[in-house]
Amino acid sequence: MAAQSHAPYVAAVATTMRDARSGRTVDGRGAIAIAPGEAVRMILVGGAGATVLDAWVTRKRWRIAVPPLDVVKRGGAEDPDGLPVGFLRWWFVTPHDGVLFAASLGPSGDRWLLRDREAVIDFGIAFRQGRRRVTATRRSPGHAERIEEVGNGPSPLAAAVGDHVTYVDETTGLRVTVAVESIATAPPDPAAFENPDHDGGGT
Repeated sequence: MAAQSHAPYVAAVATTMRDARSGRTVDGRGAIAIAPGEAVRMILVGGAGATVLDAWVTRKRWRIAVPPLDVVKRGGAEDPDGLPVGFLRWWFVTPHDGVLFAASLGPSGDRWLLRDREAVIDFGIAFRQGRRRVTATRRSPGHAERIEEVGNGPSPLAAAVGDHVTYVDETTGLRVTVAVESIATAPPDPAAFENPDHDGGGT
């Protein structure tokens, strides 16, 4: 499988979130700080420069704030419907969690089937025209979500300029696209991965 170890880094990103229920689409730009396998923090701003999303996700806890709507939601190890917690946690924090029970390796690509508690994850990597294509579908009782990444980096946890990831929650219809515009040369401030509530709970 793709390498999971990579030093923390920061990427400038452009995002589009579309809610199928309301038909509303929200575009934003901002930054995402990633400590692979541990935590992720994403802050997006709108056209007026105001923060429209502040998301913090670790293995055990999460916090999503949408300041324009005066909304702040928090939770634990669950991946709630209707919020991009599943996207952020699954791809950057726990992308390969699960017990391997089947695999297929070949010239056209590699594929693994994993079981994570009640969920089954279908994970595949293929290379086409010099670019890496990673797909993953996670199905659990009453819920399904999928991710597709097209990129240049050596692994899904090592982003490169031009990479783009699309996440779809097939239960709610939420669709999130993230495109990497640049990678910072300096590592992120460790404070970026601390609990934004500053309640002493840590990650």
